[in-house]
Amino acid sequence: MNILNSLPGNALRAMTVAAVLSLTGCDAVNEAVDNARDVGNDAEVFYYVSVGTSLSVGVQPNGSGVVLPTDDGYPNALYNTIKPIFELTGNRELRLIKLGCPGETFETFANGGSCLYLEGSQLAAAADFLADNLGSVHLVTIDMGANDFRNADCVDTTVDMDCANNTAMQVAADLATVLTALQDAADPATTIIGVNYYNPFLATWLEDADGQTLAIESAQAVAVLNDALGSTYSTSGVPVADVAIEFASDDFSTMVPTSLPPPNDMVPLSVSNICEYTYMCDPDRGPDLHPTDVGYGVIADAIEVVLAN
Repeated sequence: MNILNSLPGNALRAMTVAAVLSLTGCDAVNEAVDNARDVGNDAEVFYYVSVGTSLSVGVQPNGSGVVLPTDDGYPNALYNTIKPIFELTGNRELRLIKLGCPGETFETFANGGSCLYLEGSQLAAAADFLADNLGSVHLVTIDMGANDFRNADCVDTTVDMDCANNTAMQVAADLATVLTALQDAADPATTIIGVNYYNPFLATWLEDADGQTLAIESAQAVAVLNDALGSTYSTSGVPVADVAIEFASDDFSTMVPTSLPPPNDMVPLSVSNICEYTYMCDPDRGPDLHPTDVGYGVIADAIEVVLAN
């Protein structure tokens, strides 16, 4: 485990997404898929469609700390796991369509502006793809809300719980609208799974006593966001992959050893996990809130648990 002795004082402000991702629209995606299907492939084609933020793209910092899209995100990890199982039944093939966009908020998700889509926005592109491939979309995963929460600055050098509550309420309202649009476009047989969030602010534990207080209080704020997400998904009949649980984001009781000198020779499990599963404690590539390969795998596992139920 690679944990820094401390994070820079401006660590939270440094967690920005620098990647620029240009995506073609769904019409172009459909055309490319159709062409591939026609080349000696008689299998019935189905799709796993990933929508959402940079996590759905698989963004990670490179060796220079520049965040870029990769093929190591949770959609790729999940796809690689479920594809062979899906294709055991019948003459069928599963393909992955990633429509996500780094930095996406509900505003840009619905109206465009962060990434390029022929349809104008990620929501329109997703709805178009679902409608064009009615009956052929096996799975949709969605993670949305993290950037809206982060941009509100409810967690900075202190935690503003009023801000957290108000932002979570707005996120819930926006998510409900998005889910309605996706469900209206999708076949009723299509499985849609939502994803909640881990807490990158936990890394402040390593700074000092004030950082530990901030880490604990930030967990309360992120829990408010996840509660709002969970309630909205539940109301819409969409199951949730509990990433927060898999990251043990609220576990400050279980202490685990590290290779660091005191006082960080023992840290809470939540802090250890955020350092292992993200780049928040990486001295070369971080601090960066995006998951490592291991972290993306943990998110994929959380979704797989929902699929198995």
